Amino acid sequence: MKMKIFSLMFLCSTTLILFSCSKDGSNGKDGKTALTRTTKEPAGANCTYGGTKFETGIDANNNGTLEDNEVTTTQTKYVCSGAGAIYSSWIKVNVSDTAKKLDEEQIFNYKQLLPATALTADIVNKGIVLMYYKNRNGVIVSVDKDYENQIRETDTTGGVFYFSPGFVFKENYLSYLVTSWYNKDQINGSGSAIRYVLIPGMVQGRSITDLKKLPYTEIAKLYNITD
Repeated sequence: MKMKIFSLMFLCSTTLILFSCSKDGSNGKDGKTALTRTTKEPAGANCTYGGTKFETGIDANNNGTLEDNEVTTTQTKYVCSGAGAIYSSWIKVNVSDTAKKLDEEQIFNYKQLLPATALTADIVNKGIVLMYYKNRNGVIVSVDKDYENQIRETDTTGGVFYFSPGFVFKENYLSYLVTSWYNKDQINGSGSAIRYVLIPGMVQGRSITDLKKLPYTEIAKLYNITD
């Protein structure tokens, strides 16, 4: 009986030694870096009055520069200049549940960062930021900062779901936000898009409240915003 116990103890000790002496595996390959390139967009088909072009892609050769053959063209976005306003192209909704940056974002489930280099301190303090949501049927509704409006949407299978959108901004920072009981795949797969409009100065005779009450078609007409 004692011999059996001794043998078992010796076996356990040997096993521990074998495990503790194992070598580390080889290091994996370094991953590729995602880059963004910003260039001036001349007046033309993409931006009637000109603006800024945002291109993204993977730095395949790891040289720290986003080259033409590395650009993911389907992710290219534009921030255009209107007649007294700056507006983005229609950006496909692609929210994620990444960590929140601002306190105001904590109450939302999902978030999508938007290009916002044109969002200056002057616009934040003296101007106005508007955001609009367009479903796959082309219906456009205003997005409120306080997420009071609930939107009824359908996914690709025809299923109905609801969510409340909002947005938060500060200088050079703008995020589209969503609170919903449904998962992000339904929200991202609905074929919807968002657009923001930055207005540095007010139209004479109109207040910020007046502009927020205007439907998108009136805002687009007032500031020569094109699709």
